[in-house]
Amino acid sequence: MNSPLINKEIRILFLTLHHLMAVCFFLGTLSSTPVSAKDLGVLSLNELLDLEVISVAKVPEKVTDTPAAIYIITQEDLRRNGVQSIPEALRMVPGLHVYQIDANKWAVSARGYASRFANKMLVMIDGRTVYSTLFSGVFWDVQDVMLEDIDRIEVVRGPGGTLWGANAVNGVINIISKDSADTQGGLVSVQAETSASGEISTRYGGWLNDRVSYRLYGKYFDRGNFETPSDEDAADNWHAARGGFRMDMNLTASNKVTLQGDLYEGESGESIKYLTPFPPYENIDFTDAPVSGGNMLGRWIRTFSKDSEITVQAYYDHIERNEIFVDETVDTMDIDLQHRLDMVSGLEILWGMGYRYTKGNTAGKEAIPGIYSYSLDPQIREDNLFSGFLQGRIPFAEDKGEITLGTKLEHNDYTGFEWQPSARAMWNLSADHSLWGAISRSVRTPSRIEHDADVTAGAFLLSSQQEGLLTFVRLIGNEEAESETVFSYETGYRARLNDNIFIDLSMYYNKYENLINGLPMGAPFPEYSSTSSRLILPIQIDNGMDGETYGAEISCRWSIANWWRLTGGFTWFQFNALNMGDSQEARQGFEEDQNANFLFSLVSYIDLPGNFELNTTLYGVDSLDELKIDSYLRLDINVAWHPTEDMTISAGGHNLFNDSHQEFNDTMDGILASNIPQTFYTKLTLTF
Repeated sequence: MNSPLINKEIRILFLTLHHLMAVCFFLGTLSSTPVSAKDLGVLSLNELLDLEVISVAKVPEKVTDTPAAIYIITQEDLRRNGVQSIPEALRMVPGLHVYQIDANKWAVSARGYASRFANKMLVMIDGRTVYSTLFSGVFWDVQDVMLEDIDRIEVVRGPGGTLWGANAVNGVINIISKDSADTQGGLVSVQAETSASGEISTRYGGWLNDRVSYRLYGKYFDRGNFETPSDEDAADNWHAARGGFRMDMNLTASNKVTLQGDLYEGESGESIKYLTPFPPYENIDFTDAPVSGGNMLGRWIRTFSKDSEITVQAYYDHIERNEIFVDETVDTMDIDLQHRLDMVSGLEILWGMGYRYTKGNTAGKEAIPGIYSYSLDPQIREDNLFSGFLQGRIPFAEDKGEITLGTKLEHNDYTGFEWQPSARAMWNLSADHSLWGAISRSVRTPSRIEHDADVTAGAFLLSSQQEGLLTFVRLIGNEEAESETVFSYETGYRARLNDNIFIDLSMYYNKYENLINGLPMGAPFPEYSSTSSRLILPIQIDNGMDGETYGAEISCRWSIANWWRLTGGFTWFQFNALNMGDSQEARQGFEEDQNANFLFSLVSYIDLPGNFELNTTLYGVDSLDELKIDSYLRLDINVAWHPTEDMTISAGGHNLFNDSHQEFNDTMDGILASNIPQTFYTKLTLTF
């Protein structure tokens, strides 16, 4: 049953928040004692609007001058909200759909199509792509950077393929860490929380000489099990250790080099449901999936003049993952070059080229013999990706407007050549009001599993046919599958209404063609083994349907006082399947009602007397009807105290309205969804 998001309970909640804020305002007037800790205090609206981003144009530009729907999660947001992972922080971004599946798995995507296997969102950490080539999505449990080292997270809703390439269809998440010169000295952070969970992080930064800074860090966490919707142990405990370094070298005034790397190892628990031909037919297994990996990245920036600059970046990434149905080892090597050149009449040219080599090795094992099977042919695959892009920006109307034209050309081993053009325009109506618009074509290339796989991925019982044999769905890869194509139309309006209020509105329409789904290849056929019999329903992976999404996103920042800021966000999202025909849903996220139509967030940061902070965040998520997930409200509170400049003591709670609630459903590979519990924590952070 759907429960309306705007109802009597919510009205009562807003009245309660209103009274709470009034009390905090009164307390704030009692004392003018400032927060003495360095780098603390509510950022002003001017400071937020002066922030620069690089994820839209690949060169720094103010967020207010960006012809795209972009949102910045600052270090202040990460600290004040008490988040423990990147997906938790992403909840506050309008237009992002974030649903937690179990203790260590999330469904994250921009503008719909969110699932564990979401494949239309490009995620990067300092320019290193972190999606899995197996399904073009992200294993969020291993993107566990040290949050204190993050400078900002830039989130672009909408296509970014012109600069970033295939799979940047619905958006780009770019996690950018701090320069090591900004993390000098030591830091130790210890956190304890309910459900026998805890975390410890440590970092130290220094100078090798007057030109070379560095930092070293280490982190370990152990998080307990959640519970299933039937109140049983979900066996999804999660622990990992991680360490790494970063060095920033200002070799000369025009040459800067960055080196950084990470190593990690851990286990992600999970509950797996599968069926067998024997009673009781439905079975559940519990396993700890070992995960490990490491990466090394180098970047050289050479500035020839204020009008010319070259950036060369290269990285190596190694990933190992051993889940119940697949062993996977992936090695990736990538090198990119880009050149910025300012020409006459304000014309800026940005061009670049790149090459990526990926080697994937899967064991192709049958974890549950004869029932669930997972195989890739070939088991070892080497792929090459060549790319180049060209973009030009030129002002017009006496610098009141700007037009950006560009395209990216890629050649991959699955579909050959792909091109992704875009046109963007920005118009400053006045110093405080601006409009922007964009038209883009982007592509999502087939993943390895869609190209090479033979997967027995689900089952149902035909009790009235074939003598009650279980029928197993078998997904068969397709070497002839084509890329998905998306035509995107976007527009936006930004306004600074006065010195304290800023609003950002974006609207979009996306037309998807050749979405990859599955087409039945015929009637079920019997398959026999020495111990059982079953029916197989073959489903061919193919470009089986079209679709469209449209919606609107709005965010507002209100600096009520120099010690209090509110940030609100609202999302309206719609999806329609087109020309579906006989297609079968090959993955979650494609059907209508598998993503919320309405989302909202309200974030409040208050500096209180005595160097205290009160930080509250309210999230509202509409129902996911197809998945039978009811709408829900989530309230997170963080209270922090800074007794000295070098010490912070904080405590808080997540999901305070409910003992627990479910945010997503079981996944297509059999992962059982957990209830997301109410949690409480306390944290001590020391710097020296």
